[in-house]
Amino acid sequence: MRKATTALVAIVAFGLAALARAEAPPDFAWRLSLVTQGEHAYYEVRLPEGVYEGAVRGDLGDLRVFNGEGSPVPYAFVPLLAPAREKGQVVGLALYPLFVDDAARTLGDLSVTLRRDAAGTRVDLTSRDGSSVSPKRLAGYLIDAGEREAPFATLILRRANASDVDVRVRIDGSDDLVAWRPLASNAPLLSLDYRGQRLLRDRVALSGGRARYLRLAFTPSTSIPELAGVQGEFAERIVDAPRQWREAAGNADHAHPGDYVFDIGGSFPVDRVTLVMPDANTVAPAQVYAAEINAQDRAGAQDAFFFVGSTVFYRVREEGSETVNPPLAIALAARRRFKVHVDPQTGALGDKPPTLSVGWRPRSIVFVARGSGPFTLAYGSAQATPVALPIATLVPGFDSRTRPATFGVAAPGEALAPPALEALRTPIDAKRWLLWAMLALATFVLAWMAMRLLRQTSTAPPSQAAKTDKSATSVDRNA
Repeated sequence: MRKATTALVAIVAFGLAALARAEAPPDFAWRLSLVTQGEHAYYEVRLPEGVYEGAVRGDLGDLRVFNGEGSPVPYAFVPLLAPAREKGQVVGLALYPLFVDDAARTLGDLSVTLRRDAAGTRVDLTSRDGSSVSPKRLAGYLIDAGEREAPFATLILRRANASDVDVRVRIDGSDDLVAWRPLASNAPLLSLDYRGQRLLRDRVALSGGRARYLRLAFTPSTSIPELAGVQGEFAERIVDAPRQWREAAGNADHAHPGDYVFDIGGSFPVDRVTLVMPDANTVAPAQVYAAEINAQDRAGAQDAFFFVGSTVFYRVREEGSETVNPPLAIALAARRRFKVHVDPQTGALGDKPPTLSVGWRPRSIVFVARGSGPFTLAYGSAQATPVALPIATLVPGFDSRTRPATFGVAAPGEALAPPALEALRTPIDAKRWLLWAMLALATFVLAWMAMRLLRQTSTAPPSQAAKTDKSATSVDRNA
C-alpha cells in the first residue's frame, strides 16, 4: 500500500515537472545579441523589423530577453506617447494706418487701394464715387497677411505707448480689398493700470478662414489707439510621431474584380495605410480591409478580412508637380494581410496592380539588467505565451516623458545562431495528453488499491471472523 502511494506521488511530481519546464534561448527560432552601453538597472531596446517578421504571435507574446546565464529577465513594453502639441508660430505683419476725413464715418464706407512701387508701399483711401479722402484723423489699420496657406488663429496688437486703453475691435478679411467678411467683432483691447497691477488683453481671436488682407477698425465714439506693430499667430498644431514605412506589391484577385491583396511580411502594428498608384492622374474611391496573421492558412480566407476604413486614393499630376492623398489612419492592429477594394465601374486602377505602403510607430521594450551579460533578444516560438509585465510594475514610478531618459540603451546586434525553425511548428499538445495520461494512471492505481483492500478483507482467517461475531452478540445482549 505504501509503495503504491509513493509511486502515485512520483508520477504526479514527474508530470508537474514536465509541464513547468523553464524556457531557454534554444526554444526560440531567432536570437539576437543585445549590445548595452554603460551600467544601468534598466535598458531600453527598439525592436527591429525582424521581430515583427519572425514573431508567431501578433501581440509579440513570444518575445523574451535572456541574460548571459540563459535565464529570462523581466521586461515590459514602453507605452507609445500621445502626439505632441506644438505652439503656433508667430510672425510679424506689415501694418498701415488708415486716415480719413471728418465726413467718413466708418472704413466700410471707403475703398482701399494698396500701391507698391520703387518708393515703397502706399495705401490710398477713396470714397465709393472715387473722390479722394483727406487724411485728418486715424480710423483704423490695414494689415497685409501675405500669401499663406493656413489662416491665423490670433492677432497680437502691440501699442506704441503705455497709456490706458479700453476699446472694442472689429476685424474684417478680404482677398482683393473689395469684398470684406467679418473675422472678429466687438473684441476687447485692454491695457489698464490700477494700484500697481496691470490688466492686459492684446490678443484678438480670428475665425472665418484665411484672408490676404485684414482691416482693423474700432467702435465709434472711442479714441483710436496708436499701434506700433501687429503679429499673426497660427493655431496650435499636433505633431505626429515619426513612423517607419514599408511597401508591399499587390496581387489582383481575379475571382473578385477590383480586389487587390497585399502581404506586408510580418505582424507590424500598422496604423497608417496608403495606396501608391502605378499611373498618374488616377483617382480611386476604395475600401480597406485587414486579415488575421494566419488567415492564409484557414479555409475561406476571403471571409477572414474585416473592414478598417475607406477613403479616396489619388495621384494627380499638373504642370510638373504631383499631388497625392494623405495616408489613411486606421485603428492600430497587428495585421499581416490587407485587401483594397476599388469599384471597377469607376475605372479601377488600370492594368498594373498598385503598391500598398503601410506605416507604424516602432515599439520599444525595457528590461531589467539582472545577472551578467551579454543579453539576448529571442523571438519566434509556437509554444511561448505572453509574459511582459505592465511598465508601472517593472519600473515603479514610471513617467512616460521623463523616465526613459534614465534608461540605458541596448542595440540589437548579430544573430547568435542559425534560425531554429522547428520552434515555429505547433507541437502536439503534450500538456493535455500528459494530464489525461496522469489521470488515467491515477485512476488505475486507485482501482488497484481498492481491489487489493477488498481481497484482503475477504480472505481474513476464520478465528478472526468468529471473534468479530462474538463481539457483535455481546453488544446485542447488553443492548
